[in-house]
Amino acid sequence: MTDAQRDFFESRIRPVLIERCHECHSAAADKLEADFRLDTRDGIRKGGVSGRDAVIPGDPAGSQLMTAIRHSDPDLKMPPKGRLPDSVIADFEAWIAMGAPDPRDEAPLLARDRAAATHWAFQPVSRPESPSVKADEWPRDRIDHFILAELEKAGLSPVADADRRTLLRRASLELTGLPPQPEEIRAFLADPAPDREAFAKVVDRLLDSPRFGERWGRHWLDVARYGESSSYSRNMLYPHAWRYRNWVIDAYNRDLSYDRFIQEQLAGDLLPAASPEERDRQIIGTGFLTIGPKTLDEDDITLFQLNIADDMIDATSRAFLALTANCARCHDHKYDPFPTRDYYALAGIFLSSRHLAGTETNTRIEHAAAHPLGPEGEKTLSRIAEATRLADEAQKTYLEIVKKRNAIRDPMEKAGIDWRKNPTPELTAAETEVQRHQSLVREAQAAIPASPDFAMAMAEGRVMTDEEWKSAVEANKKDRKVALPARIADAPFYAQGLPNQPLDSVPRGVPGLFAAQLEAPAIASGESGRLQLARWLTDPRHPLTARVYVNRVWHHLFGAGLVPTVDNFGLLGETPSHPALLDDLARRFTSDEMQWSTKRLIRTLLLSRAWMLDSTADPARHAVDPANRLLWRFSPQPVEAEALRDSLLFVGGQLDLSPLEGSQVADVAKTQPNAQGREIGRRDFYLKDIRPDVTYRSVYLPAARGAVFDAMTLFDTPDPNLVSGARQAGVVPAQSLFLMNGPLALAAAAGVAARLPVDADIPIRIADLFERLYGRSPRPEEMAAVRDFLGSETADDAVWARAAHTLMMAGEFRTIY
Repeated sequence: MTDAQRDFFESRIRPVLIERCHECHSAAADKLEADFRLDTRDGIRKGGVSGRDAVIPGDPAGSQLMTAIRHSDPDLKMPPKGRLPDSVIADFEAWIAMGAPDPRDEAPLLARDRAAATHWAFQPVSRPESPSVKADEWPRDRIDHFILAELEKAGLSPVADADRRTLLRRASLELTGLPPQPEEIRAFLADPAPDREAFAKVVDRLLDSPRFGERWGRHWLDVARYGESSSYSRNMLYPHAWRYRNWVIDAYNRDLSYDRFIQEQLAGDLLPAASPEERDRQIIGTGFLTIGPKTLDEDDITLFQLNIADDMIDATSRAFLALTANCARCHDHKYDPFPTRDYYALAGIFLSSRHLAGTETNTRIEHAAAHPLGPEGEKTLSRIAEATRLADEAQKTYLEIVKKRNAIRDPMEKAGIDWRKNPTPELTAAETEVQRHQSLVREAQAAIPASPDFAMAMAEGRVMTDEEWKSAVEANKKDRKVALPARIADAPFYAQGLPNQPLDSVPRGVPGLFAAQLEAPAIASGESGRLQLARWLTDPRHPLTARVYVNRVWHHLFGAGLVPTVDNFGLLGETPSHPALLDDLARRFTSDEMQWSTKRLIRTLLLSRAWMLDSTADPARHAVDPANRLLWRFSPQPVEAEALRDSLLFVGGQLDLSPLEGSQVADVAKTQPNAQGREIGRRDFYLKDIRPDVTYRSVYLPAARGAVFDAMTLFDTPDPNLVSGARQAGVVPAQSLFLMNGPLALAAAAGVAARLPVDADIPIRIADLFERLYGRSPRPEEMAAVRDFLGSETADDAVWARAAHTLMMAGEFRTIY
C-alpha cells in the first residue's frame, strides 16, 4: 500500500464509512445489521448474510458494495435513508479499482465479543482458596466452606441436619430411583457408627448397585435426546437404538471416566481397542451422534445431510459445552462469540463421517445401513452378500430348468397323455434335473451366514478424488439404490444456511472461541476430525467441559444447578450462585483426586454437609433467600416420571429388576421385514403393538418419538427431539387422575397391602405401610387418621389397599425431601 493509497482511504473512504455506515454496521452498533461490518478490512471484503463478497479488490463491477451504494438494486440500498453523492460513489469505485487499500489491521470487538471477553464461563477455570468462615466447626468438605461463606455474607445460617430416615430415602431415590426397603432402613438406623460414617457406607452401597446406572443413565439419555425413532413427518423406527441406551447405563455402572465417556461418544470407532468386545462397545458409544431426530422424508440430499450435521452440532455443543452453536447455521451467533464459519468447520467434521442409523430414508446416502458388530462383522456382511448372490443365481437357474421341464410336460397334458403314468425318458431326465436344482437352491440358501448384530453408530467417510466423487454423485442420481458415500472433505460455507448457496469451503476444525487457552488440533486430510474434536473437548484446560458436567451432576442432586441454566453457559444463561465453588469442583473433578469419575464426584457431594441438611422451610431464612440459591436447606424435589413409575411397581412387589437386552421397538421392527414399512402410525403399525403393562424399569420402556407412554409424558419426561439437561416440573390435574384411576397405581396399592405383616396388630401394619411408602414412622395424628379410615380391626385387603392408594397419591410419595 503506497502513501497515496493510504491517504486516499483515510481522506475519501473512512470518513464516509464512519458518518454514514457505522451506526448499523460496526462494533459500535447496538445490533449488527445483516452481519455486515464496515469498520474492519476483513468485514468490508467478506460481506454479510448474503454470502457475496462486498468488496473485491480491483473489481468494482463484481463488488456488491457498489451495487448497494448506487441503489441499482431495489432490495439492496445503502445507506437506506438516502443515496450518496455521485462524487462519493466515484471515490468508492476508484478505491476498489486501485485494489481497495485498507490500513485497518486490528478489528474493534463487537458488543457481543466485548461481553464474551469477560464472560465468566469463557475464562480459565480458577484455583480458588477455601474461604474462611466464622462457624468453622460446621464444614465437612471444601464444598461446605464455600456455601457457608456465602450464607454468612447474607446473614444466614444453615438449618439442622436431616435425620437418618430422611437421608436414606433421599439418597435411595436420588441414586437408584427407588425407595429404601424396610430392612435397609432398619440396618441403617442400627448402625452404631457416627452419622456421616454410617451414611458413607449407604452411599457406597447405592453407587455399587446396578440400579445406579439405570437411574443416572436416564439423566444422560435426556441430554443425548435419546429416542427410538426418527420423529418428524416420516417417523421411522430405530431398531438398534437400545444398544446405545444400554451402553450409557453400563458406562455409569462401571464409572467410565467422563473424559473417556465423551471420547467414546464422539469417536469411539477411532480409539484403540484391546479386544473385539471393547471395539464393539466403543462403536456403540458413537450412537450419541446418530440417535437424534432426522428428516427422513427429505429428498434434497444436501439439505438432509446438513440437517443431520446440524443435529450433531447442536447435541455436541449443548451436551458438553452448554452452548447453542447451531444458532450460527445461517448467521453469526447473535449473542455468543460463535461465527458461522466455526459452525461450518464443525459441520465438515460430521459430514465427513458415515451416519449408520439402520433405518430407511427417502435420500440415497449411506444411512439406512447399521454398523455390524462382532470380530468379523464386516466380513460376515460380505459373505452374506456373496452367499445371497449365489442363492439368487441358483434360484434363477432352477426356474430355467423348471421352464424346460414344463416345455416337455405341457404338450403331453394338452394331448391328454397322463405324464405321471406314462413318463418319457426325456421327461424323467428333466424331472431329475428339477429335483437336483431344487436341492441346490436349498443348499445355497442354507449356506447364507446368520446376520451379525448391529448398532447405530458412526464411521469415517471415504477419501475420494474429485473425479471419484463426481462419479459417485452421478451414479446416485441415476439409480436410487446406489447410495451416495460419505466423503472426507471440508464443508462449504452455505449462505444463510441454504443448501443451494454454497460458497468457499471452511477447513474442518474446532471453534475458535478458546484459541487463547487451547491449541486448535491439526486434522489430517484423510481424517474426519471427530477424534481431534473429542480430545479438544476433554483437555483438562478446557474452560467449559468440566464446569458444565459438574453443574449437571449438582443439578440432579440439589434440585437446581449452581448455574440454573444447565444447558446454556452462554451470555444469555444465568450466572453461577457460587462461582468459586463451581470452579473448585471442576478442578477437583479433573485432578488426581477424582480423575473425571462421576461416582467420586457424587460421593463427595452427598457426604457434604450441605447435601445432608434437612429440607425444613424456615420463614425468616425464606424471606431473605426464597429460591434457596444460597443453599440454607435441602430443596425438596419432585420424583421424576421414571422413578415414580418404578417406585409404584417396587413398593407393590411387581418391579422386574432384570436388565433388558433389547427393546419393544426392536421386537416390533422384526414383525415388519420391509424396512420401508416401519413407519409409526402407518396402518397403526407400532401403536397397536407396544405394551404399556410391562414391569421392567422405566429406562427400558420403548421410547419412539411421538409415541411415549402416558406414565412418562404426564409427569414431564422431556421431548426426545431436544437436548434436555433439566426437566420442567409441572402440576396438572391429569397427574392426579392418572394416580387415582390408573391401573398402575391401583395394582401397586393392592401389592403393598398384600405385603404387610399378616398377623400383626393394626398399629404395626400402619407403621409398616408408612415405612414402605415414606421411609418413616407415622405421626400420632396420622396413625389415628389411618385407623379411622380402616374403620375396623378386621379390615380386609381391599380396605388396606385403599389406604395404601391414598398415601401414594399424597405429595410426600412423589417428593424427595
